[in-house]
Amino acid sequence: MELRSLYVEPDQPAAPLRWPALELHDVFKIFRSGPTETVALRGLDLEVDPGELVAILGPSGCGKSTLLSLAAGLDQPSAGEVRSFGRSLTRLDEAELARYRARDVAVVFQGDNLWPALTATENVVTSLRLAGHEAPTPRTSGA
Repeated sequence: MELRSLYVEPDQPAAPLRWPALELHDVFKIFRSGPTETVALRGLDLEVDPGELVAILGPSGCGKSTLLSLAAGLDQPSAGEVRSFGRSLTRLDEAELARYRARDVAVVFQGDNLWPALTATENVVTSLRLAGHEAPTPRTSGA
């Protein structure tokens, strides 16, 4: 009895996978303080494609900062999954999360994490350089 494979090579190469830059699937974030629970995010689904510009708007306390903390890998969801380019952030160890934060995502906080002697642009450029990226020299105002 002769054995032969039924596998046939496809005529055209398969298209490369294109992962979203950021995905949140059924994400919940619950903060607990003693017997009190505060639900900051409830079943959030979001997909952001590479190069897409997204604005997050809403009233104070609606979960905007919580969403950004999850996207930056600074916090973990209570339930659901956060992925960047197909990679689950909840499965990364601390060293991998640090690399992700340094190289793949940029977060500029409103206050305490900025160098007060630098302009906003200089803060961003300095952070890029510390992460190993070539950053343009900041232009001074009036130039």
